Amino acid sequence: MPFPIQTASQLSGLSPHVIRIWERRYNALNPSRTCTNRRMYCEEAIERLRLLRELTEAGHRIGSVARLCTDDLRKLANQHLARSGPPVPPAQASRAEAPALDSPEDFVKLAIEASKVYDSERLSRLLQRARQQFGQRGMLHHVICPLIVHIGEEWQTGNLRPAHEHVATSVIRELLMTPVPGSQTAPNAPEIVITTPAGEMHELGAMMAAATARDLGWKVTYLGPNLPIEEIAACAVARKARAVALSVVYPEKCPVIEDKLRRMRLLLPEYVTLLVGGRAARGYQDKLSDLSIEWAHSLCELDRILVRVAQL
Repeated sequence: MPFPIQTASQLSGLSPHVIRIWERRYNALNPSRTCTNRRMYCEEAIERLRLLRELTEAGHRIGSVARLCTDDLRKLANQHLARSGPPVPPAQASRAEAPALDSPEDFVKLAIEASKVYDSERLSRLLQRARQQFGQRGMLHHVICPLIVHIGEEWQTGNLRPAHEHVATSVIRELLMTPVPGSQTAPNAPEIVITTPAGEMHELGAMMAAATARDLGWKVTYLGPNLPIEEIAACAVARKARAVALSVVYPEKCPVIEDKLRRMRLLLPEYVTLLVGGRAARGYQDKLSDLSIEWAHSLCELDRILVRVAQL
């Protein structure tokens, strides 16, 4: 779905003025046009703008990188990220990452293996490499999401011990809360408050939502897990947030959680969008259909909702 220049500006971290200058002066990209001559930008064009921003912030001249193809821009950005990251001893790297890593499934498989032997350093390197290879959104959608699901299933069947799950969770948490190098949030970006309601201790879903929102250009206020509804609402009002996102993982169809979600919507001003996601979210959607709540049952749905709400 193509986006107008205002949305492209928010998602790329570049001002509309800079985008127009780079198009006109450096032929950096060629957006499509509507029948009324408005610029429209596809996801690939927005990724290209984001890569150009990262490279210019890293010291490259826009004139020297503007005409590179997107694949070359991505490789150059990955090379810069690899140089700026912590060095990995060659012997250690060859042991940990000798297998070919061509697909997200390869990363998930090796990440599970690293978790099973409590190797948090190896797991961290694998996920950092996945971020470099697939980009932030690709890593979230195609590596982190399947990895979390797989770890949960393995733990439930007894193939993973609680300590295995804790190793993986701690590494994923650290990665998700570390901003992508070179990323910036526009001063006029919409703000979102993200947390879990009181009693909900699982925060990986909330952290994934925070990473996704940040990658889409939102200003994120992350409150951690297990917070009373009244405190969440107070923060949202004080911050003049455009949206509040809650992650609900367990349990499904609980009257207490249902009441908390209902009170959350009633405490928030009408202009604040309430998003609810997580594994248990679907169990509350029908009961709360009378309320204005956006339900995100996947990261793709969350992407679409955040892009739409940012334009309101």
